[in-house]
Amino acid sequence: MTILPAATAAGDARTSDLDRLKKTAKQLEGVFVQQLFKAMRDTVPKDGIGGGGTGEEMFTSMMDQHFSEALPAQWKHDLSDALVAQLKDRVKTSTAPAKDAPALPRPSAPEIR
Repeated sequence: MTILPAATAAGDARTSDLDRLKKTAKQLEGVFVQQLFKAMRDTVPKDGIGGGGTGEEMFTSMMDQHFSEALPAQWKHDLSDALVAQLKDRVKTSTAPAKDAPALPRPSAPEIR
């Protein structure tokens, strides 16, 4: 049984878009966790003996970035799964508009004078 190239291309496009959605959701999740760490660190007083200055800020920033990439991989139900579940129906399956979707007007190019 042979598969038509157009059907394969449409299936590949949807898979590709779904993979991109998952990758983007993971990246957004990492940014969320990194901002969470930053907000938590802002609650710790910086004065006194423990205030390491610019070097400490750079180190903790890099450490937070590393943790923000590694930590979500250990979660059973993560934020990116919820995002993908909400947005996967909006992934384009082809370049043609759906039958029931209204055609959007194309913006005209600006006039050059």
